[in-house]
Amino acid sequence: MKHLSILTTFLLFSSIVSFNAQDDDPVVEDKAPQKFRFGIMGYSTIGWLNPENEKLFSRGEFGIGFGWGLNIEKYINATTSFRTGFSLSNFKGSVNYIIDPPSPFETFYVLNELDEFQEWGEQSLTPPSGDVYQLKSRKFNISYVNVPLILKLKTKEIGYFTYFGEFGGTISFNTKAELIDNHRQGEFDSLYNFTPNVDNYYDSENTLNIDEGTQAIRAGLSVGAGAEYNFSGSTALFFQANWNYFMTNLMVKEDNEKYLRTINDVSQFESVDSKSIPGSVNITIGILF
Repeated sequence: MKHLSILTTFLLFSSIVSFNAQDDDPVVEDKAPQKFRFGIMGYSTIGWLNPENEKLFSRGEFGIGFGWGLNIEKYINATTSFRTGFSLSNFKGSVNYIIDPPSPFETFYVLNELDEFQEWGEQSLTPPSGDVYQLKSRKFNISYVNVPLILKLKTKEIGYFTYFGEFGGTISFNTKAELIDNHRQGEFDSLYNFTPNVDNYYDSENTLNIDEGTQAIRAGLSVGAGAEYNFSGSTALFFQANWNYFMTNLMVKEDNEKYLRTINDVSQFESVDSKSIPGSVNITIGILF
């Protein structure tokens, strides 16, 4: 994280120097385009989750998501602009709660007859009423409203193409969180040993809602590159790729975990801290006007 902060500071400093240099160039100012550009875009996302405690949990499968949105660019000068707007997207990624070689760490939760997660008190001696499940892996599907805050640096037009690089931040607001669990049902005996009804794990039949088990806000850094192909005037087709590094945990903090429990050394059920940091790569195509 320290190296990431140093890199970000360096890039910002370099950009400020570039702005000042270009502002002093009257030729560049004469060629400055309109103050604003607007556009529409669609993109696909490859997402993943990196658990912080790699001894107990591991990254699961990559997920493929999609999104669409509106672009707003405000020009600072002919080759530099500030990009914002909004987009709607879904993030997909998964975490393995049982890793190979098999870990002694076990994770449990309870569902009622409506497939709703049941709150499980910290250090309780018995689980809440409902069906008890042992969790093996969890696939997340989370919908977000995203607001980018991006600095975009472009080349001059080369033929019909203009190339650009960009960096900045993105803040996202969680609107809906769902998941599919790979689990198996069973029960505890008087000695807190879990006995499954079947040996094999299986996927949950229905999508489960986990709004209260995930963070409401996601924030991160974004670095990207791409090109614009000019059709006519200011109208251009653009395509780009972005790498997104998020700095916030996808799950709620351990103190706020209501559903996931494990058994500690004194045979009490305690919260599970499965902190995981999301990441993604976006491939985008759109039109600017």
